[in-house]
Amino acid sequence: MPGSRRNDPELVPEFYLGPAPKGRPIDREVRVALEQLWPWLWRYVGRQFEDQNRAPELLEMVADRVSGYIQSHPGQVRSMVGLCRVTTINLIKSIKTREARIEYVGSNQNIEASLSPCAQDWQEEVEMWIWVDEILHDQDRSVRTIFGLRALQHSWKEIGKLLGISADQARQRLRRALGKAYDDVARRSRNRGRQ
Repeated sequence: MPGSRRNDPELVPEFYLGPAPKGRPIDREVRVALEQLWPWLWRYVGRQFEDQNRAPELLEMVADRVSGYIQSHPGQVRSMVGLCRVTTINLIKSIKTREARIEYVGSNQNIEASLSPCAQDWQEEVEMWIWVDEILHDQDRSVRTIFGLRALQHSWKEIGKLLGISADQARQRLRRALGKAYDDVARRSRNRGRQ
C-alpha cells in the first residue's frame, strides 16, 4: 500500500538539519555527530514520546544547545557524540517533566464545564454580600464592622478588642442587629404579600 512505510517506526527518514535552525549557526562537528546519532535519536524519541515526528524539532534544539556550549567552552569536549547523546536525553527528560505538569482538559465544552462552578461560587458570594449590605444598611457602623470581621473569621475576642468592648458585648450587638434585620425583612415580605 502506498505511503504505508512512512509510518513504519523502523524506517528512519533521511537526516536533515538546516544551517541555523534556531538562529545560531550549527558547528560542523555537531552536525557530523548528530548525523551519526540520527537513527538512535529517531527511535529514542519514538520510545519516549510514542511520536517519532517530534524528532526533527528535538534534533534542532539539541544542535542549538550543543553548538552554544561549544562556542562558550571551546576545546573542552572530549566526545561530541557523547555530548549530543547526553544533551538529547536530558532535553527529553525535562520536556517530559514539563508536559507531565500540563493537564489536558479536552474540548471547549469541557473547559467551560470545569470553570463554571468557580464562577458560580464567586457570583453567589457577591450576591450574598450585596444581600447582607442591603439588610445591614440601616445599622450603625460598629454592627457592620462586627459582621464583616466575623465573615473574615475573626474571633469574638479580636473583634471586641478592636472596638474597645468585650467579646460578649460584640456578640450581643450582632445578635440584636440580626434579629432586628430579620424582623425588618419579615415585615417587608408581609407588606408585599398584602399588595
